[in-house]
Amino acid sequence: MLNVHTRRFDASIDDLRPWIESCWSAGERDCFPRDVIPTWRKNPPGVAPDALIPGQTLIGHGPFRFRLRSWDGARWRVDVAGGMPGWHGFDLTPDGTGCRVTHTLELRPSLRARVGWLVIEPIHDWAVEALFDRLGIALRTGEVPACTQRPMSRRVALSLAFARRRARRRRSDGSRPARTALRSNEI
Repeated sequence: MLNVHTRRFDASIDDLRPWIESCWSAGERDCFPRDVIPTWRKNPPGVAPDALIPGQTLIGHGPFRFRLRSWDGARWRVDVAGGMPGWHGFDLTPDGTGCRVTHTLELRPSLRARVGWLVIEPIHDWAVEALFDRLGIALRTGEVPACTQRPMSRRVALSLAFARRRARRRRSDGSRPARTALRSNEI
């Protein structure tokens, strides 16, 4: 399963790079729509919390976890940690006087996960486009907006409400621990 989003920015790769590096940091420079879907980054003890260490740094949003595979300043790759096999990433490519950012998600889901994707896909698509919106604002103003301005369609809002209700139910009945909880052996 392949999901691709692309946007051109009137900025160089050098201008875009620090904003991409701050994604999933839960910090003020994190362009992910973290006011709607919280983000996090986890590194081994003694390592700066904002560091990006291939094979070590874990990042995530909502219940989804990823392990940094590589980041060379133009190509960012993370592997899905747990759950279905797959990866997602960013490619920054020169485009005239600007830069094209491509976000790719590639998954190899089971049949059950394909059905779950029907709920997650509209949220994912909204989140990537909102990230691009916030990135554009950050490039123009030097700051990430506190609130995500991209409107949600009714389908996205319903999917997000369903996903949140399901996550709360899982946590409250103890049937399955929240996937965002990190065990000490995962770092």
